Amino acid sequence: MGKIRRVMRCYHCGAVLQSRKKAETGFIEKALLDEEGSENRVLYCHNCYQKMKAINTGMLEMDTDDDILRILDDAIATDAVIIWVVDLFSFNGTLNPYVVKKVKKLKVVAIGTKFDLFPKRVNPEEMKGFVYDRFVEAGITPVATIIVGNTERLPVDDLLKKLGEIRRGHDVYMIGTVSSGKTSLINKILKSYTNTSKRTIKREEYPHTSIKVLDIPLTNSSSFYELPGFSLNTSVLGKVEKEVLKFIIPKKEIKVQREILDEGDALVVGSLAGFAMIKGRPTSFYFYGAEGCEVRKMKYRKIDAFFQENVTRRSYRPVSERYSFFTDYDVFEYQMEADNKEHDIAVTGLGWVRFTGRGQVVRIICPRGTAIKETLSKIER
Repeated sequence: MGKIRRVMRCYHCGAVLQSRKKAETGFIEKALLDEEGSENRVLYCHNCYQKMKAINTGMLEMDTDDDILRILDDAIATDAVIIWVVDLFSFNGTLNPYVVKKVKKLKVVAIGTKFDLFPKRVNPEEMKGFVYDRFVEAGITPVATIIVGNTERLPVDDLLKKLGEIRRGHDVYMIGTVSSGKTSLINKILKSYTNTSKRTIKREEYPHTSIKVLDIPLTNSSSFYELPGFSLNTSVLGKVEKEVLKFIIPKKEIKVQREILDEGDALVVGSLAGFAMIKGRPTSFYFYGAEGCEVRKMKYRKIDAFFQENVTRRSYRPVSERYSFFTDYDVFEYQMEADNKEHDIAVTGLGWVRFTGRGQVVRIICPRGTAIKETLSKIER
């Protein structure tokens, strides 16, 4: 009588796993495939694992317009000042590595926007520290870190005075991703801006490129340039349909939802993400997201079926038609330190969970190609 065994498949591409021929699809090291309990673990073939290793640290291949990099070459040549704008809700420290490489030797001012979306108890100085630390991790030491809210009055005179002290007659280039809050910031600056030069404000194609740049004169010989936003290809915001964005972009104070997870439990966010406790003691998980995001606690083993079913039923939002089958998602694990400190694990563009690190193994499910990042918490209890 024949023996039956489970045929293991790569959790990412679905290829049947094999340890015989490295050049063929589905290859995995024999020790991993034969390891006790492997049938209950998430396994990846060698090719998928190599491609996805970078995702777990947030260092994905990010699209960057070559024209923007050419403009930044001019910024380097003129020793310009860079203003790098980040959306505090989405920002987890994942900075475009190509842009970092270009500007890391210049003076960089980091500006975090949308602070008014955070609970009133959040200390702006702590948020400044979070932004500063994330830039330093990426290889940039900001000369100044500024936190602003969309609905708050911006002290433009103070900002321009500080900028004048930093730039010392040099040009200024404002950069950031799409929807980082650059446009709102520029509009506030223009409301209080006084042109003392003989030149006019204009938006036109930057020389030797095909993109339009806003040129605001600072003096007769220096300018404040606002560049178009970088791609959102590693953010959930750039991966879902337009109608889904209204559920995941916060318009008012961020909602906090709490669940206690034990081993085998998971917290799912609509059909777009999941955070599971694979190993560890019962832990309180706090999800920070937009008011349109609905979370549910369930057993981890039921997530695949739930995601597929929820696309039809739409019982929990957000839901995207692009994500339902298990191959539509990336899955990663963090082995947490037992440091009793507050940690965040963020899914770029969607939100993050906060919990106390006690040596847990936490598994994250997110849309393929989305950057995730684990850091010490940006919001203390």
